[in-house]
Amino acid sequence: MRPINEMTDKELLWVQPAALKTAHELHAGDEVVATLTFQRGSLADAVAADGHWTFKREGFWHPRVTVRVAGTGTDLGVFRPRWMGGGTLESPGGKAIDLSPANLWQTEWAWREGESTPLVFKGRHGLIKSGARVEIAGDAFQRSDLPLLVLLGYYLILLYAQDVAAASATSVVVTST
Repeated sequence: MRPINEMTDKELLWVQPAALKTAHELHAGDEVVATLTFQRGSLADAVAADGHWTFKREGFWHPRVTVRVAGTGTDLGVFRPRWMGGGTLESPGGKAIDLSPANLWQTEWAWREGESTPLVFKGRHGLIKSGARVEIAGDAFQRSDLPLLVLLGYYLILLYAQDVAAASATSVVVTST
């Protein structure tokens, strides 16, 4: 795998190679530059040339997603979701960056830090497969946390899509009885 920061001239696409499997790949042309694989429940393994992390949703009343370097028990960051989607990633040093819908239909999501928008995901979630195009602002390719934001952002979008689908299925069952 080559580092995501080197993919300045490539279109980046998240794809789900096999229907009903919980593995996703980030493609830069014909090359796979990152993978995201759900292990069990919300625990996911995220791998890129630049790092190897695990993501896991925890809590019910005060949910959060922990970000850890794989094989460690120390949080590298914690994402705190907002009720209507999106949320804030906080690092132990106090640095924060927001993930929020970039359009009304919530088919596009963006990481935002102050006035800058380093990263936008343009997603498509079908009945069987999911995917997204990743657009990275030119200056964001210099960010040391870019690989983590690309992987974590897609993970969070997948969780949100699962939650919306589950809520929709529940409301159909409840209203039809």
